[in-house]
Amino acid sequence: MDYETVTMKRDKDCMYITLSRPERLNAFDLQLGRELYEVLQKTSKDDRIKVVVLKGTGKGFCGGGDVKEMHKATDKPGFLRELTKIIHACVLEMRTMEKPIIAAVNGASFGAGFSLALSADIIIASHHASFGTAFIGIGLAPGCGTQLVSRLIGYHKACEYILTAKVFSAEEAKNLGLINEVVSDDELESHVQRYVDLFSSFPTIAVGKAKMLINKSLDNNFINHLELESITAAYTAGTKDFSEGVKAFVEKRSPRFTGT
Repeated sequence: MDYETVTMKRDKDCMYITLSRPERLNAFDLQLGRELYEVLQKTSKDDRIKVVVLKGTGKGFCGGGDVKEMHKATDKPGFLRELTKIIHACVLEMRTMEKPIIAAVNGASFGAGFSLALSADIIIASHHASFGTAFIGIGLAPGCGTQLVSRLIGYHKACEYILTAKVFSAEEAKNLGLINEVVSDDELESHVQRYVDLFSSFPTIAVGKAKMLINKSLDNNFINHLELESITAAYTAGTKDFSEGVKAFVEKRSPRFTGT
């Protein structure tokens, strides 16, 4: 199926998902949200895919919610309710997908776009990338991202960055622990590819379950999470990749994982 605001391209076992509204800095409107959600769902269900890359077309990653669409809406509360719901659906799909997602942030990442980037598992940004929650600047309470930011940088720093709608650089985002790497523009693709190659060679089921455990750890109590870890480890012990992994360890060679 062809989409107007999002493209999806599979290369071997990687799915490249690209936001494609460059004339609007890939601003998040209802159509983009619905198409992105459908693409994420398809990717999640595709057993051929081991790793996902999310990026933006043109000069930015995602400039946030489409403010022109907000301005045109006759029922602004109703419009924002619908828009935030589809943003949340995309964020949840990204976090619950048992595949690693790499965000390649090539430019502006604001508001909903910032939340999309933070919902990825590995975030690599170019030196020219910039970040911000943006909502307060247009008189809007944040429709997404407050929990993600607060968990990553703590209460007082979250207040500083969210309440003042502070715009900050990729280097500052890295220093805050919000992103993983900052690279030059011409190195962004190769650094993303390095992670793609790494995850392509890893045991797919174990990686997916490890991602699940990390996300569950944010909400579980300690005792319940220990039990979940035990159950999940036992489950992955039944995979062919585990048998190959321990055999390779004993034989002192590199494992050859198949994703099964």
